[in-house]
Amino acid sequence: MAFLDTPFRLALGNGESRYYPAHVPIKDRADPGLRFELAQGQSWRWSGKDGPIEVELVDVLAAATLETLSGIQVLRGPILSMHALALVTALRNGDLDLAECLERQQEAVVDSIDEWQLGELMEPPVRYRTIKNYKLNTPQRLPPPIQVVGNRQTVWLWARTQARAWIAARPGVAWRSGLTDDEIRASGRRLPGRPRRSADN
Repeated sequence: MAFLDTPFRLALGNGESRYYPAHVPIKDRADPGLRFELAQGQSWRWSGKDGPIEVELVDVLAAATLETLSGIQVLRGPILSMHALALVTALRNGDLDLAECLERQQEAVVDSIDEWQLGELMEPPVRYRTIKNYKLNTPQRLPPPIQVVGNRQTVWLWARTQARAWIAARPGVAWRSGLTDDEIRASGRRLPGRPRRSADN
């Protein structure tokens, strides 16, 4: 396998795109785009506005998949191949710290979850149909997936680390209205994804 002698650049569009970590919801990405670079001796970096910023493979794949969902196909293959090449290069150069960093990023991508599992990670858990509503309805409150799979290419996959960061950053189950769970309970409304009350109640 060859070395990563020439920096790999992933760029799309001429606008001033901004960097968004992988867990940032689609609705909050006002200036999406691709301005990533992978060079020998370093991890992935955002090279656009606000850069340079050291980022991770999950950030790159989330941004690339969002562009694909928006109608501009960005292939995962070259991104993953360059990451693997960078890892091998780091090992051959004896840069173990970088190699371990790139390996952890690769592991995060492999440990992915689907829409059903995302709902189960939440506390309290929410139903699949709730996640589907957040995915399909505007504004889209889910972070962009790192991969889209399935016979009809409709199932979204997220890195587990990305999903946990998104859950930790959101303001409770009721982010649609901006209310906390306690405020919803006090108002007498049910929490999203929870069973409806029976008529006897």
